[in-house]
Amino acid sequence: MILAVGVGPGAPEYLTQKAKQAIQSADIILGFKPSLNTVRGFIREGTEVFESPDHPNEEKYLKYMATKSKSKKCVVLFVGDPNFSGYEFVDKISRFDEVEIVPGISSIQVAASKARVAFEDSVFVSFHKGTIDSAKGDLLTAIKSGKNVLLLPRPFDFMPKDIAKFLLENGISPEKEVIIYEYLTLNEKMTNKRLGDIKEEFSDVCVMVIKR
Repeated sequence: MILAVGVGPGAPEYLTQKAKQAIQSADIILGFKPSLNTVRGFIREGTEVFESPDHPNEEKYLKYMATKSKSKKCVVLFVGDPNFSGYEFVDKISRFDEVEIVPGISSIQVAASKARVAFEDSVFVSFHKGTIDSAKGDLLTAIKSGKNVLLLPRPFDFMPKDIAKFLLENGISPEKEVIIYEYLTLNEKMTNKRLGDIKEEFSDVCVMVIKR
């Protein structure tokens, strides 16, 4: 079995106790640099650590972990929570071995708290996926139905300015209030604008809140 462990939005204090225990006891860890940076202080000496810079290496490492998981504790790290933006990768891991998910705190949850919007009055939309056409439809439906939208843009081809352009072209008011958070729990930056005024570039580590 491979553990898919959510490490939170970036700052180590957002790491759950269960995630920390999984990392401290792991024999093999795979993760992208941002997730590894969050947990480096909890990785014990002697643990095999693989940084995954691209998809071909991911597959190589996952095959290796699957061969070792019967006798060793194998962990794949996810920024935030695997259920919020990483399920395509969870499915990929499942092709090699059984997976158990250890939930984390998502930047979406942090953004909702900062923007003072309730999940019961909101819709979550993620563009962290290969095909985003259906998510675009979900976004339009949510806004037109009067919901807040908690949104993860897609680096680097469907970012806030692209999302704003798409919404304006589909009849959404340029007066709609949008809050963009970058680097939540780390070097945080908040930008509050009308939809029609979003023209600039933002970090790939960002979250959007579109107010109803």
